[in-house]
Amino acid sequence: MPHAPALVVGSLLGRLPYGMTSLCLVLFLVAQTGSFVAAGAVAAAGALSTALGAPLLGRVIDRRGQTTVLLAAVTVHTAGLVAIVAIGRADAPVVALAVLAAVTGAATPPLSPCMRTLWPLLLGDRGAVRTALALDALVIEAVFIGGPLAVAVIVVIASPSAGLLAAAALALAGTLLFAIQPPSRHWRGTGRRGRGPSPLVSAGIRTLLIGAFGLGIVFGTLEVALPAFGAERGQPGIAGVALAAIAAGSAVGGLTYGARAGGTWAGGAADVRPLYLVLIAVLPLAVAPLLLADSVLVLLVLAPLAGLTIAPLTAAENELAGMVAPPGTVTEAYAWMLTALVGGVGVGNALAGVLVEQAGWRAALGVACACAALGALVTLARRRTLTPR
Repeated sequence: MPHAPALVVGSLLGRLPYGMTSLCLVLFLVAQTGSFVAAGAVAAAGALSTALGAPLLGRVIDRRGQTTVLLAAVTVHTAGLVAIVAIGRADAPVVALAVLAAVTGAATPPLSPCMRTLWPLLLGDRGAVRTALALDALVIEAVFIGGPLAVAVIVVIASPSAGLLAAAALALAGTLLFAIQPPSRHWRGTGRRGRGPSPLVSAGIRTLLIGAFGLGIVFGTLEVALPAFGAERGQPGIAGVALAAIAAGSAVGGLTYGARAGGTWAGGAADVRPLYLVLIAVLPLAVAPLLLADSVLVLLVLAPLAGLTIAPLTAAENELAGMVAPPGTVTEAYAWMLTALVGGVGVGNALAGVLVEQAGWRAALGVACACAALGALVTLARRRTLTPR
């Protein structure tokens, strides 16, 4: 695996903006407009367009390969982030910012699906692939630890707009490093041509999308509710620290899962499916205690506990997606997982923006927990669809 370290580093750098952009957008637009509704709407436009763009980019990658698509996408994406800063400082209308955020989000390089697609080729062994998927979930947690912490530091030292520019630079550097590696340049899909099948024909994929959407709503709500918590206490930077604490708890859960992934849990779908169902049921129960936070200290104590299930849930979900997706649709299937997650983030951003101003941050977080619980119930009811092809 001579190129694996460069691929991992590139995917980490390129995905780090995932943990920065929405939070920076919210803080930037609250500072510019004074409105959480406007900030949530623009962040939602970016997240929802990312959700819609990911499977389209994934389908093209399955047909054409990774490198050309990634380079085209990152060019549009980074230019869009720079443009948002420029017109935002010029007091552009919220509608114009939302449109630009939508274009920028749609061009988000799908590095997560691309990395997950390459692991079986790099490793071969199922147990090793499962461990790699668990480690990939930890990369995501590194993104959501490092991203918010970077935002907190940048906001204190400079400004939220500087955070958006840093996100653009990281996306460009990481995607370039990933895309020039031989495994990425040489990868091609398994012969799908024309319109071809969609991974959505799989009932199992549709079930997994429901759970991922509920998780996304929780993420999107936290990105708005926690800044509101900090603003209420005169500490806007605490949102980045709290999000990083949640991601740290998730990383602990991911390390535990990854340590056992190649051993006790290496038997295939027969053991990952019940584990996934347990994790998705526990998710809303783990996040709900954040409603009890009445001080910064209590919030930071509860935050890691809220994150414990996230990385194991993500790893199990992605392993199941690879098992139930139709042949030749693996990148698009992983992209649909990203679509559901980011679509949920967008809905959570918009919903929380309204609820925060109308009823406060606790109301927003309570609704998010209810949505995640509903998603878990539907997933449990459809559990028989999670059978490998």
